[in-house]
Amino acid sequence: MLKLTLLCFCFLPVMSIQYFPEVLALPVNKSCQEFRVDSWPDHTISIITSSITDDFESITIPLKRAGNLILLEAIIDSVPGNLILDTGSSRLVLNSIYFRHNRKTGSLMAGGITGSTGTLASSRIKNLQISEINFQNLEADITDLGHIETARNVKVLGFFGLNLISDFEVVIDLYRSVLELHRLDFGGKRLATSGGLLSTDINLPIQVFVDVIFVDGYIADRKLIFCIDTGAESNVLGSHLPNKVLSTVSVSGRSKLRGARAQSVEVLYGSMNDFSLGKSHFSEMNTIITNLNSMSNTYGVRIDGMLGCDFLEKGVFIINFRQKKLGIVFNKNDKNE
Repeated sequence: MLKLTLLCFCFLPVMSIQYFPEVLALPVNKSCQEFRVDSWPDHTISIITSSITDDFESITIPLKRAGNLILLEAIIDSVPGNLILDTGSSRLVLNSIYFRHNRKTGSLMAGGITGSTGTLASSRIKNLQISEINFQNLEADITDLGHIETARNVKVLGFFGLNLISDFEVVIDLYRSVLELHRLDFGGKRLATSGGLLSTDINLPIQVFVDVIFVDGYIADRKLIFCIDTGAESNVLGSHLPNKVLSTVSVSGRSKLRGARAQSVEVLYGSMNDFSLGKSHFSEMNTIITNLNSMSNTYGVRIDGMLGCDFLEKGVFIINFRQKKLGIVFNKNDKNE
């Protein structure tokens, strides 16, 4: 049985409306364990071969923005629109507004930090085209994403998850608004010999658990587990963290966090001032503080936080699934200690 955790939420009127979507399709886990990135068990690695029909070594795909949502232009079974690039998702999730045909009610349950949102439908699509890439005969989960379209005034076909591109080295460059995909050999090296490789400022080990990227970060000298989530418009910290960690956040206020349906929870929002990856320090990144217990229970791994769009704007991010590493090239105007 699979469980789909859907976090599509916004701040209600105490501040401007913002959405922080994240879609996860994960096996239900009975217990939550605490792992470090350098000691996760081998069975947590889950790289799924995608169904790309095109033969290329490297390709560059334009990105668009709607607020802090990162969008890919796509055509799905002749329906044009946008997919939200979501590294916090392990599956393709489509908007029921446009994909109501051939739906099957399955055993997927939707739920998130605001509670359960019911049973998810599933479907199969014949073709997904993004730029010059074609995917064929894909399974997808179906849910109503109309609230995101209304908030951002953009046509949203769904969420594009990592399992579709896990065969590649993925380069996310929000400054140039591009997504690069580089095909790899068995050792994780690029097949393309033309074009220079970026000189990274830091390289970090990652863990890919149910097709979602995790990395160790530090706040107040405490090692914490973060998932890297391009579908989250802001960073997130768990309210379960000790006071020593949470006291490093400059809290600006509180508001309501609305879920995919009508549920809402109260959250704090402010700036994260003492976050480090490797030897690099990041300050004044927007963050919210909320309960992540449901997320942790779904993964079966303790999750301390999420690194979203605010973090990804710090530079160019190079994700190599086969070598299990993350490289970052910082923007020149971002001074990290």
